[in-house]
Amino acid sequence: MKKNIFHGIVFTLFVLTALFAAGCDKKDLPAETGNIEFVSLTVEQDTLPIMELTKVVADVIGENLTYRWKCDNELGIFEGSGSEVMFTICHGGKFKITCEVKDNANHQVSRDVYVNYVE
Repeated sequence: MKKNIFHGIVFTLFVLTALFAAGCDKKDLPAETGNIEFVSLTVEQDTLPIMELTKVVADVIGENLTYRWKCDNELGIFEGSGSEVMFTICHGGKFKITCEVKDNANHQVSRDVYVNYVE
């Protein structure tokens, strides 16, 4: 009788261990990449009338990259995503556009470019 109880406990522990191990599978993340190189950040036109669109292009070398675009004025508008976006703003002035690029290993680089809007 004691032998059957012992075997039952061992079997139960084995099953629980197997279920726990199967439930703890680590999700495959993309492999860590090397460094990111920000080659250039350019605007198609650096001086233009208000509300005109200009293309902004980030030339970046790396893998699994994500892009975040910002303007130093909250009224700046970006259309699109990735390494090429269109930008405009509704009033005149000189504005800084920043592109932040990150990979899945949290390497991060950024670059700024300026654009002038005239009324």
